[in-house]
Amino acid sequence: MDIIRTKRAAETIAPAGSLSRIPQPRGVVTGAASPQPVQSPRMPSLERAIRTVPVPGAPPPLSREGAAVGLAFLDMALRQNHIRRLTERLSFVEHGVASRTTEVDVRLSLLDPSQREASHLFQRLSSRSARDPEQEQPSTPTIWVPVTRISRLSVSPIDVVDAAGNKLPRLTQYETSRLLASGLYRLLKGILSSRPESRQSSNVSRLLREEQARWLIQAALLALLTERTRPLGDVEQHEYGNLQTSAVGAPGADDCRDLVLSVLRQYAPQLDSYANLLDVALNDYLLVTALDLTKDDHLLSYDAPVHLREQGRAAGPARVWSRSTSARYRIQYLARIPASLRSYHVVAETEPGVHIEAMSLVTDVDEATAKELATDLRALADRLRRHKSARQTETRLLELELQSALGRLSELLRSRQWDASQAGLEMSDDALQHSRWLANLYLSAEPLVNEPDRMEAPLLTNLTADRLEHAADEVDRQQLGSDFSVENDPASSRAHAYWRRTSPRSSDGEHTSVTCTLTLRDATGVRPGSVIAFAVAVATTIYLVGALLAGSPWPYGRSANGSSNADAVVAVLLLVPGFLYTRLDLPMRHTILGHLRRQSRHLAHLSIASAVGASAVIATDVHGPALGGMLGLTTALPLLAAALVHRRLAKHRDLAPARLSAPRWLLPPAATPVPTDAVFQSTGWHHE
Repeated sequence: MDIIRTKRAAETIAPAGSLSRIPQPRGVVTGAASPQPVQSPRMPSLERAIRTVPVPGAPPPLSREGAAVGLAFLDMALRQNHIRRLTERLSFVEHGVASRTTEVDVRLSLLDPSQREASHLFQRLSSRSARDPEQEQPSTPTIWVPVTRISRLSVSPIDVVDAAGNKLPRLTQYETSRLLASGLYRLLKGILSSRPESRQSSNVSRLLREEQARWLIQAALLALLTERTRPLGDVEQHEYGNLQTSAVGAPGADDCRDLVLSVLRQYAPQLDSYANLLDVALNDYLLVTALDLTKDDHLLSYDAPVHLREQGRAAGPARVWSRSTSARYRIQYLARIPASLRSYHVVAETEPGVHIEAMSLVTDVDEATAKELATDLRALADRLRRHKSARQTETRLLELELQSALGRLSELLRSRQWDASQAGLEMSDDALQHSRWLANLYLSAEPLVNEPDRMEAPLLTNLTADRLEHAADEVDRQQLGSDFSVENDPASSRAHAYWRRTSPRSSDGEHTSVTCTLTLRDATGVRPGSVIAFAVAVATTIYLVGALLAGSPWPYGRSANGSSNADAVVAVLLLVPGFLYTRLDLPMRHTILGHLRRQSRHLAHLSIASAVGASAVIATDVHGPALGGMLGLTTALPLLAAALVHRRLAKHRDLAPARLSAPRWLLPPAATPVPTDAVFQSTGWHHE
């Protein structure tokens, strides 16, 4: 049962649509059958380990009990059906740096009987009292439960504490890795044994009979999961034919390796889900803790790392300029939560002086429903083109399928409309024109649809195939599978967003992708007017010095002259702007507040550079038009930059909430994407 459940959980890890491309079994493959075409390696790390690990002369220490425990732990880590609520507390203080504390609300009664039995089995296997009856039993019974998965790329230690702040014992990564190796071997053996070819004369039956071949697979899985390092990168096809391993093994070791590799390649399509499950075990650690069995509810917390996602460096000049002059600081946090999770909270905190102006949450909870709906609409459009109205039975069947598809479309649009109303926004009518028309048609024909004895087709007589295809394109293009929620509390340095599952979902092992977007603003009350006044003061100083030297109110022509006492003039041009610069309140540049005021800092630096340029020209004793032109340039630069900064700040003063990170169904057609200053992601999550 654990093997079947874990295999189903593995299938849901595969990318959307990949399982539908897995070919079905082609029948019995005997020894005399023609050879199958060579498949590209789906498990490169395992195949490389098989090539390099010595063939053992004795079975590795893997037990059946450990396999059952390992599969159950992996099943609990994937499904996380015992977690009621997940809260992530994010703290943003510096640019590109964040910290995360995760709180998990665990209820032991939600565990399946098989999961609970596997946890008790591990307790009996690992407890010394099970082998020594005379030893005193522990006063408080415990149960070992996986809490989360942590990426192997993270090396920071993680301590799990309860509500009282007490540290909880947890399994070492070596212990959990051995359990996973045992479970993955039993799962692989069960998949191969279920093939019809395993009962015929074939390579797979030979692999299951030969002990050394099975021991080699066990040793390879142990090496991959228990050792600190593992092979990275894809294995080229020619490497397997030319690689000469230096590992010393028993006679016939090369034949044993070739046998295992040939079976893995021959059944690569059937092992696609297993490859996804192996990838999870190789890339993630299981955080397994001991909980008090006498209590049903447990509140656990632990500090988990947050990774800064690298953004493309090839951004255009307009995008870079918009980001550097924006008066808002935008953060995105990407995470994945279990599909069975009932509620999810995100709490964000910032440094003093920075307020969270808006916070939104987008999930792809209905993505599978939207993709299935779009596929059905296109299929119905194709059938509608080939439909002949003379066939009443076919007409009735097509009408019923249209009722089902349009009913789901109407329900999906209703959910998105309620999301928009909750956020105080309006959906775009033009972007969903065909979908709305179909939903209105279904609702207007609903009284006729619900009459069981009518043979009429109220939907079929008013529909066209093009209308269905356009609606399917809108479902895909406008991201109707993504919901949207926004935090409406007053702006402060602390904000939270809440998500709750509104529809039951019975799939095992799936995940929901979450995108949390925060818009920060400067709340210190320091206006850019002080920096603008500083720029104007520097420009005025340069102008007055030039006018006094030229003896004319227009010192930018031929009348521009140098000074016999250039040192005194240079001292004035440097000391006055320098003194005024020290009076400015400019935060450190690596903080978020420093990034929010980066346009003010750039303006101040440009003003200082203008004063330095004017001082350099006067110190070199330049006269005439050259001096006048340089004085005019150094006077105009601070004034133009101050005017541009003032204009950009006024433009970004009113930022529509819909421009945060709303799906396309909520954005106006002419909306342009807003640059993001920092993108963080939870450990080990890859955002497509």
